[in-house]
Amino acid sequence: MKAASIGALITLTTFFVSCSSHKEEAAPERPVISDSIIKNVQTAPAVQQDVSDLIRLNGKIEASENKQAKVFSLVSGRTTLVKAELGDYVHKGQVLAVIRSTEVAGLTNDLSNAELNVTLSKKSMETSKDLFEGKLATEQDYVNAKIAYNKAVSELNRAKEVSAITGGKSASYTVTAPISGFIIEKNITNSSEVRADNNTDLFAIADLSTVSVMANVYEADMNNIHLGDLVKVSTLANTDKEYAGKIDKIYNVLDPATRTMKVRISMNNPGTVLKPEMFAAITVNVQGKSSSLSIPSQAIVMDNSKNYVVIKKDNKLSVHEINLIKRMDSTAYISGLTAGDQVVINSEVFIYQALITK
Repeated sequence: MKAASIGALITLTTFFVSCSSHKEEAAPERPVISDSIIKNVQTAPAVQQDVSDLIRLNGKIEASENKQAKVFSLVSGRTTLVKAELGDYVHKGQVLAVIRSTEVAGLTNDLSNAELNVTLSKKSMETSKDLFEGKLATEQDYVNAKIAYNKAVSELNRAKEVSAITGGKSASYTVTAPISGFIIEKNITNSSEVRADNNTDLFAIADLSTVSVMANVYEADMNNIHLGDLVKVSTLANTDKEYAGKIDKIYNVLDPATRTMKVRISMNNPGTVLKPEMFAAITVNVQGKSSSLSIPSQAIVMDNSKNYVVIKKDNKLSVHEINLIKRMDSTAYISGLTAGDQVVINSEVFIYQALITK
């Protein structure tokens, strides 16, 4: 009786196992990644290109040398009026300050005397001419009168040129803006004593529509910096914004104090958002001499200290291990693929996990 029960149990178990086996064989195999997902994945080709490198430099924003002007006084005196302040925008010809000067008073007096001298010498020459024609004066007297007149005219022209250069009138000397731009330096106040032989400028004016970025290059990086290298500049005022430019001058002189060489980057400055003396972080994109396959960095999936990508080919997806040579921002230089291979660049982690766990 007991043996019969065991036999029945074995028979029943065999029946259920057999049914379960038939059920599994009948179930259709479902794809890991649906056709619609495969159809809509975004890809990018692996391309052969020169391996670039990044060099990071520090520097500051400066006004462009060819778009700024320093304003000096051509006469000595005392300021009676200052009409411009640091940071003001001024137009060409706008009055910046007025200086009361004895030198200008003397120049004005010289101009008046020269004008009077021309009038008197002209009358003397005309009188000498009449006397000479009336046989009442010698020809030499007439020639001397003409020489005196010409000399007076020459002195008047000189006095006018000096007056035009100084721009003074009576005892006042007017300081005007030679260009339009922002006041970036101001070294004058009301009642200041001004000397013409002082080498300190009264104002500095800069057109900030373009600016220069002066960057310091350390000795180790000097041989890797070239004219025309593309750069990206960021500032502390706007760390999320990057400004594009390129190196347009290399100062081939080493500063003995900092052991650095300066390079200049000229940049457009719409809206004058870049201000002189701002600290700047510069990234130089240096093109190397070697070449390698490159793909977008976002395509790489790291798993167990190895790097993988998902390849799409003939409407099928597959995982490939790669060797990462270098990652530069949004570009990765790799080996292990063939130029033209299409790597998946969206939902790559999800797709990778689905493919390796199927």
